[in-house]
Amino acid sequence: FLREETFEYFLSEFFLGKRAIYGGWFQYNQAFIREAKARKDQIIMLQYETVKNNTLKELKRLAEFLEVKIADPLLKEIAEKCQFDNLKTADKSVRNDEALFKIMRAVSLNEHPTIYRKGEIGDWKNYFTVAMSEAFDKTNADNMDDIGLEFEFE
Repeated sequence: FLREETFEYFLSEFFLGKRAIYGGWFQYNQAFIREAKARKDQIIMLQYETVKNNTLKELKRLAEFLEVKIADPLLKEIAEKCQFDNLKTADKSVRNDEALFKIMRAVSLNEHPTIYRKGEIGDWKNYFTVAMSEAFDKTNADNMDDIGLEFEFE
């Protein structure tokens, strides 16, 4: 946030673990996924792509995990309110006085930072070159194949 860097720099230096102080993304997620699998009664794993593609199904799964009974009409209302465009609109209406926004503005180069971007599955293609994608795929295969976590890239 404090200085402008290229996405390629971020990917190679931090995401792929070359300069990550506490280990790279892969090391963090390996540890987290192992713990999540060991504590299935305490941790639910949701992926953005799956939630976006199957919102109602994933909300039902979340409600079951939380042991909360929710009628279908309310689940549908929650799903509607959780659609990306609705969340982005709600963010704009409340963030001027929120502590998170003040922190984001303090550490960001952007005067109007947001945690919401496009909300599209597959937008990574607009940032990764072919070489970057190949480097990610190789590092992912080297580090995550034994974890058993499947990614939806599209």
